[in-house]
Amino acid sequence: MENPGFYAILPASVRYDNRLKAAEKIFYAEITALSDQSGYCYAGNSYFCQLYDTTDRTVQRWVKHLQELGYVAVTYTREGTTNQRRISPLSGSVPDVCAENRPDKNVGERHTVSAGDKNVVPTPTKMSPTPRQKCRGEQYKNNNTSNNNIRARESAADIFADAFPGNEQLTKALIAFAESRAAGKHPLTMNAAKLACNKLKQLADEAHVRDRSGYMVAVLEQSILRGWEGLFPLKDDFVDKAPVQRPANTADRPREIGPDTDITEFL
Repeated sequence: MENPGFYAILPASVRYDNRLKAAEKIFYAEITALSDQSGYCYAGNSYFCQLYDTTDRTVQRWVKHLQELGYVAVTYTREGTTNQRRISPLSGSVPDVCAENRPDKNVGERHTVSAGDKNVVPTPTKMSPTPRQKCRGEQYKNNNTSNNNIRARESAADIFADAFPGNEQLTKALIAFAESRAAGKHPLTMNAAKLACNKLKQLADEAHVRDRSGYMVAVLEQSILRGWEGLFPLKDDFVDKAPVQRPANTADRPREIGPDTDITEFL
C-alpha cells in the first residue's frame, strides 16, 4: 500500500453530522488522504483493521454507513482474478479542492452539495462564527445606543409638549426623567411617555394641590434623585401655593402720582 497523502480532508458536513460516530469521521478523513492521487481509495479492510486495531466487520459497517449517507461511493473493478474495491469520497474529495475549483479569496466558500450535506446544518459557535454571516444595516443602527436615546428623547419631548402645552418647566423635568431612564438602560417608549404624563396628572389629582405643575415637577425630581423608574406620590412635605398668575388686564403702566401723594411709599 502506498503512503497516503500528508493531509486529510474532513468537511463540515461530515464533522457536524450527529449520525456519524467519531471513528467513522476519522475513517472518512483517512479515505480522502488515500484518495490523494487517484481520486479513490483501494485499500482493503485488512489495512484499516491493522491501522485502527478493529475488526473486518466494523470496517464493513463504516463503509456501508458512509455510503448510505451519501458521503462515499463504492465501486468494484476486475483486477486479474479478483475484484478491487474502490471507495470514492463524494463530499470534500480531492477534486473539490483542486486549483480550478478553489474559490477566490473574495468570494464565499463553495463546494458540491452531496446527499449528506442537505441533511446537515453546521452548528454555529461563539468562537467560530460563520464567515458568510452578515448583519443587515438596520441591526447596526438599532444597536447604536446613542442614536436610540436621541430618537427616544425627541419623540418623548413631543409627547410631553402636547400633554402640557406652554409649561416649559414641567416639560424640562419630564425630559430629565426620560434621560434618567435611558441612562438606567430602560428608556421610555412612546407609550410609556404617554403613561407617564397620565400618571403625573393622576398623582396631582389625588394630592389635591393648588400648584399642580410644581407638584408634578417635584414628583419627577424625586424619581430622578432616588433612581426610580416609576412615578410615586411625594414622600417629603410639599409646600403648596397657588400658581403665580397675572390677570389679563394688569399690563404694566406708569403709576400716577398726585400733588398730595407721599413719594416715600414708592421707595
